[in-house]
Amino acid sequence: MKAVVGDITKAEADVIVNAANGMGPMGGGVAYAIKKAGGTAIEQEAIEVCNKENPKEGDVYVTTAGKLKAKYIFHAVTMKYPAQPSNIEIVRKCLKSLVAKAREMGVKSMVLPALATGVGGVPKKQVAEVFNEILGEVDDIDITVMDRSGDFIQYLNTK
Repeated sequence: MKAVVGDITKAEADVIVNAANGMGPMGGGVAYAIKKAGGTAIEQEAIEVCNKENPKEGDVYVTTAGKLKAKYIFHAVTMKYPAQPSNIEIVRKCLKSLVAKAREMGVKSMVLPALATGVGGVPKKQVAEVFNEILGEVDDIDITVMDRSGDFIQYLNTK
């Protein structure tokens, strides 16, 4: 796992991860930035997928990446409804689901934000500990954690 200060919407990878709700609208935080940079088609597809699959907290659903430099957006459901609080157990489930989905789809590179630390309200240090625990052991996927401010990545154990 690597960590980089930067804008996730400018990342190049097989997958860019969105901190998502389970309904599809992309109205705030990382989700809004992805929609703004990648196009509203991502949000439309997310809403359609959510209507079909009804993802729960901790699940991951997949859409295309619009204009972004990625093959897919993996939407990690950190909350069922927009702007709900999240918790560390949901983050743990999301990370396990992300790794499983990446392996299932043959993904080689994935860029993700500090899940649930914005609108979700989970403390960054707590989330970083779970990132270290789950993603630190992954060696078959090139994982990059991207953070605009650098506040989150100071807590990560990176290679």
